[in-house]
Amino acid sequence: MDRLLEDVKNFLDITWEMELGERKKLSGIIERGKAFLKGKIGQCDFEGETPEKDLLLNYCMYARAGQVDEFVKNYKQEIIALQIHNWRKKNAKT
Repeated sequence: MDRLLEDVKNFLDITWEMELGERKKLSGIIERGKAFLKGKIGQCDFEGETPEKDLLLNYCMYARAGQVDEFVKNYKQEIIALQIHNWRKKNAKT
């Protein structure tokens, strides 16, 4: 989680040392973003440099600005593409 938090801070250009309250808030945004994306996409890899991680970084940017509904609108196609990709991968194995 610490590496992911550092990746999010870097993506958001947070260069200062965050206070505990700020870290908790950003960690909560990350966890909610992970849950949101897993609920929409299914299995996700947020550790590697993946499309899921890219979506999570952008989710955090929008959530920090209080604009999660805009994230959903702006990234709908990417979410659907990953849903289809995961569905194909799952059904290819069966």
